[in-house]
Amino acid sequence: MADNHIKFPSPDNNDNTNLNVAPEINPPKPENIFPELGNEALVKAMEALKADENTETQRALIERVLTAKFFTPVDVIDADGNMLRGNGKISIPKDAKFNFKLIQNTKGENYFTVFTDIDEFRKWSKTAQVNTIVVVFPQIAQLAAQKSDSVHGLVINPMSQNIIFTQEAIQNLLDAMRKVAEQQRAAAEAANGQAPANGDAPAAGGPQVKLMFGKPKNVPDAVLGAFRKKLAKTPEVKEAYFCMMKQGEQEYYLFTLDIDADSETSRDIGDSLCEAAKMFLTKFPIMAAPVNSPFGEGARRVGEAFYTKG
Repeated sequence: MADNHIKFPSPDNNDNTNLNVAPEINPPKPENIFPELGNEALVKAMEALKADENTETQRALIERVLTAKFFTPVDVIDADGNMLRGNGKISIPKDAKFNFKLIQNTKGENYFTVFTDIDEFRKWSKTAQVNTIVVVFPQIAQLAAQKSDSVHGLVINPMSQNIIFTQEAIQNLLDAMRKVAEQQRAAAEAANGQAPANGDAPAAGGPQVKLMFGKPKNVPDAVLGAFRKKLAKTPEVKEAYFCMMKQGEQEYYLFTLDIDADSETSRDIGDSLCEAAKMFLTKFPIMAAPVNSPFGEGARRVGEAFYTKG
């Protein structure tokens, strides 16, 4: 996971290592580009790992990393293909796309990079012509995993702590996060008398926990727009609803789908949507369920469908 022997130069722009992945996300507003990200505990965990790398310091670091927010450098491209420049803060056009910038170590290997605070970012690039957006670890880890053929991994604060996550470490973490989400979903389905997604039978006599539904907060319409585009390519889906669901103390993002297909195909479509949503919705586990279920009934009480087949 950590390799403090591979150093990263500070070329300011690294314009030759841009990678166009163009995710359809709504970036933070300009006035929120440089907030305090609250990574003090993470920085302490990284320093502890540097001082003594062992199982305990690795576990402490991973716990902090998975819920942290980071700055990452990007080029912003408008709908006409023009690169937008600014003093670190620019207004983002509606149809803008991002080129996530890669950096190279002294061996010529490419890495995604993230920074715990803006001061760390400025150690790497002192120019005002490089823009940043705020990401969470699952977002940038997914991007790195998708580009495993050309990217060696992810580095945090390359000019100081220089904590590296290799592709193997990234994949292990993503697999672990996916397993936890599946277990949580199975537990929720079992508590409501439904067969879990993995096919296991619900626990006999399991406790019935009241479900509560509500409108999601801080989910930009641009994110739902990305899901609409995905669903538009899935002709079996007639309608889709999106809401928050709370079961006991656990909250979930919930998609409920009206699907004209057999149960196995319906489950595959729901799983595919949840997997795609993990890049954008990171605060809570994500679930998908049919509209003709207790989940679907609750979702329809919250609001109208965010997608309807044209």
